[in-house]
Amino acid sequence: MKQLAKINSILLFILLIVVFLYWGDPFLIPFIFGTFFAFLMAPLCNFLEKTGISRTVSSLLSTLVVFIVFGGTLFLLITQINLFVSELPLMEDKVDSFIESTQNKIESITNLTLGEQDEILEERSGQIIEKIEPFVTGFFGNVLNTVFSFFVVLVYLFLLLLYREKIFNFIMMYVSPDDEGSAKETLHEISQVAFHYLWGRAQVMILLGIMFFFTFILFGLPFAMLFTIFGAVITIIPYVGPLISGLFPILFSLVYFDSLQKILFFSVIIIAIQLVESYVLEPLILGNQVKLNPLIVIVAIVLGGIMWGLAGMILFVPMFAMVKIISLHHPGLKPIAFLFGQNQKEEFEK
Repeated sequence: MKQLAKINSILLFILLIVVFLYWGDPFLIPFIFGTFFAFLMAPLCNFLEKTGISRTVSSLLSTLVVFIVFGGTLFLLITQINLFVSELPLMEDKVDSFIESTQNKIESITNLTLGEQDEILEERSGQIIEKIEPFVTGFFGNVLNTVFSFFVVLVYLFLLLLYREKIFNFIMMYVSPDDEGSAKETLHEISQVAFHYLWGRAQVMILLGIMFFFTFILFGLPFAMLFTIFGAVITIIPYVGPLISGLFPILFSLVYFDSLQKILFFSVIIIAIQLVESYVLEPLILGNQVKLNPLIVIVAIVLGGIMWGLAGMILFVPMFAMVKIISLHHPGLKPIAFLFGQNQKEEFEK
């Protein structure tokens, strides 16, 4: 009976956490983003304060750095999207030529005449438009929500940096003197995971963006800046992001490039860049900072996407890594750390 009661308590606790995460996303998403940015900017704040700058000014300057970098990237992305949309009518001939070429190939393979294909397209076009329209509307709605949420994140970032010592002391008030060392080590490791994950990911995105941009320019692909920014930013989502980052320019090359040989060569280069990003840059720069096994990473991405959408796909991976660290320092939760880790036998036996 005691074992059953313990299991029921654990299940109830998990259910409450899920409900809290699901219904609390309007508050939690910007707050957690602000917390991660605070971990990232804390070293800069500490450096500025050592030079004699007050904590208020150092927190404000650190927040300003985040605003310039991320706000500038967001502004540039929105500007490039508007440019892409405005120039779509000019690409009508390219699109028509691609459709005609595709239809001819379909006719040669399936024996469907152009007239029969046009009838199928007319039947399906209404359904396609019905699906695309809410997607486009939702996309621009999400962009506006992102802009608003970004300013909320900046407010949280400034306040968390300003009161970081107070927050640390508040947490330590609930820790017994015997556990102080372990608690400080846990908090330090959590901050290091957040810092290294964000900073390492930023370095990977910059290097990937440089490789993408020069490749697009070399092949003469239009909207090189748009595909570069989008391709670099989307890679913040593990596994899924790198796949999407290369898929869009390859699909666009099918419409824009006239030579099949050029399309194939371009696709090979993009795939090679993605392999370099996944198997060279990430292990070299990120190392094992997150230290989650691939199964848990996929679970984190899927659960994050279900509960918080794109923000959850970004945030849940480092959040799961933090749960693993907390579990590793708590005797009763060590099996969770063992489950979440990669090759974790040595850590588990600590």
